[in-house]
Amino acid sequence: MIRWQILLALAVAIWLFFKNLPGALLCVWPGWMRARETDDDGSLDPETEPAMARVDQELRELGFSRVGAIQVSPPLSRGWAELCYAAKDLLTFADIDARGGALHVTLFTPFSSGQAVVTSDFRRPGRETPRLLLGGLPQSDVPALWAAHRRRIARLGPDATPWQDFTISGRVAADESFYSGAGSSELRARSWASLAVAAVAFLLGLLSLLQLWRLAL
Repeated sequence: MIRWQILLALAVAIWLFFKNLPGALLCVWPGWMRARETDDDGSLDPETEPAMARVDQELRELGFSRVGAIQVSPPLSRGWAELCYAAKDLLTFADIDARGGALHVTLFTPFSSGQAVVTSDFRRPGRETPRLLLGGLPQSDVPALWAAHRRRIARLGPDATPWQDFTISGRVAADESFYSGAGSSELRARSWASLAVAAVAFLLGLLSLLQLWRLAL
């Protein structure tokens, strides 16, 4: 009976460890978050998705145009796809995804000097540092989201050098710069719980293996 309990504890420890390993790796090495260009699969087509049609229209009225799609992937994970818009005159990208079955819009203004401003239409923990202004306005439409985002951009100092490349390759490069720079603290804040659970699971698995070894003697 004791052996089965130990085996069950070992199985739970292994499951918890690998479930939380991607987040744990991000907490230690935020730069391992990756983005790459991918094909638009058509799942967010304005002609077939009414909610997407509204977002598409509101973005275009502000001067955004669709530039492509990216796949954002934590380590050891398939990740998720985002449809990308860009407005060079506004120095801003707009990313749209449908994780969890709901449409999410995030405005992202990167800077070549390393700063970034991020504003989403869903609830997310705010973060304000000299290099990163991040927050959420749940259930906001695109014009309201842009108004709040623009106010945040204005708060950055004069040393913020605008991003220049607003193509899809520029969007990928902006993500890589963000995750290895200003966004690293935000990734760590989101991932510390995974690191803690993975560490506890590792210790539990180690103790379980030690107990099994002792029983085998």
